[in-house]
Amino acid sequence: MRDIKNITVNYDNGEIETLNKGVVVGFDEIDNEEETIKVSYRMCDIKGKDLYLIVNAVIALAQKLGMLDEEERDID
Repeated sequence: MRDIKNITVNYDNGEIETLNKGVVVGFDEIDNEEETIKVSYRMCDIKGKDLYLIVNAVIALAQKLGMLDEEERDID
């Protein structure tokens, strides 16, 4: 088994940031006709309660973006 040592982010202005703990979500295969997406998760130094924090952070982001608004979903 191989473990991820770090995650490197390369910005368009040339800056580079190295993360020693985090998650990368990849969309590996997108099929627009079938409306399916193969998603991969790569984790660096994520243990135990970190997964709980990640899920809560993503849900909080969705709420902030209005993606979980029940009334708006009913209109769609």
